[in-house]
Amino acid sequence: MSSNNFIPLSIPNLSGKELQYVTEALTDGWVSSVGPHVDKFEKEFAAYNGSSYAIACMNGTAAIHVSLIICGVKPNDEVLAPNLTFVAPLNAISYCGAFPVLLDSDWSTFGIDVDKLESFLKNETFEKDGFTYNKTSKRRIKAIIPMHSLGYSVEMDPLMLLCEKYNIDVIEDATESLGTEYKGKKTGNSGKLGCFSFNGNKIMTTGGGGMIVTNNPEYAKLAKHLTTTAKTDPIEYDHDSVGYNYRLVNVLAAIGLGQLEQMDDFVRIKRANLLKYKSKIDVLDGLSIHTEPKNTISNYWMYSLVLEKGYKHSVRQLVDIFSENKIQTRPIWKLMNSLPMYASCQSYHCDISLEIYNQVLSIPCSTSLTDADIDRVVNVLKSL
Repeated sequence: MSSNNFIPLSIPNLSGKELQYVTEALTDGWVSSVGPHVDKFEKEFAAYNGSSYAIACMNGTAAIHVSLIICGVKPNDEVLAPNLTFVAPLNAISYCGAFPVLLDSDWSTFGIDVDKLESFLKNETFEKDGFTYNKTSKRRIKAIIPMHSLGYSVEMDPLMLLCEKYNIDVIEDATESLGTEYKGKKTGNSGKLGCFSFNGNKIMTTGGGGMIVTNNPEYAKLAKHLTTTAKTDPIEYDHDSVGYNYRLVNVLAAIGLGQLEQMDDFVRIKRANLLKYKSKIDVLDGLSIHTEPKNTISNYWMYSLVLEKGYKHSVRQLVDIFSENKIQTRPIWKLMNSLPMYASCQSYHCDISLEIYNQVLSIPCSTSLTDADIDRVVNVLKSL
């Protein structure tokens, strides 16, 4: 990027064999939702992530929706989710006719606070017929969606123990954490299913796309079935249940193959640039760069600038200041209980998620970021 040009927040790096593979797909005529690139992408993604199975789909939201169905989430059930998250998981819960219950985050992971989760389950639920029910709503709590926010892993080991104790299915929202490791294992492999996104701003992209991973062959079979309209016959239009046209098309899978080959380089660059930012920003009064929590090797999908309480500018003011300098930044997501459609959801002591929202700004993090770009961002902060 030129030092005189606009610096975007996060853009794709299409410097590999993406064009070659897309040209192959176009030349061969495989452009729709079946084709050799889809099959190869699923196989190679599973190998990269250390998962037994991978099922490609149209986006991360579709991956979460199908995963909820596979876990047996029914209308009037409840699903635990972070208050600090992108809106997609809550929308997927709503698609199922279920109700979100919102949990707080912690500062170290930006994800679900496992101690508060334990407190909620101990004090706000009861057991009946082998399931956990909410004392307030009397609804069954069927699943939880821990999100690995901005590339940081939730503390999965204690979370998994709690969910096993209370018979709550775990669906990992790993849409931002491809390449991140928790205790030596890539995210998406601890729960029953894991969900990934290949949106244009993610660490790797297919333009639009997603992936479901699992180590359970029955879940994998059902995921592929549901994402292909639940069709049962290769010739006749027979369908045995309500299915979804959620498959990833072959042309986009071809892009994914080119991107996946570069993932190790993408993570390496992300981690190196984070350290460059940190060395220049942590010395500034009232500002710091957030870094990975214990037990995690992060992909650092997004870089988080943390403002001390009482800092002289708000997050929104900084967004405007950076914009005036042709630099794109953005606040972290608005809290789910601040959105009109989810304002009435039960939330449990969500004070830290509000702090994070008020004190965290995402700054440019593309893998094509140059040292000059980093200096431009830092110089704006120095000028304040």
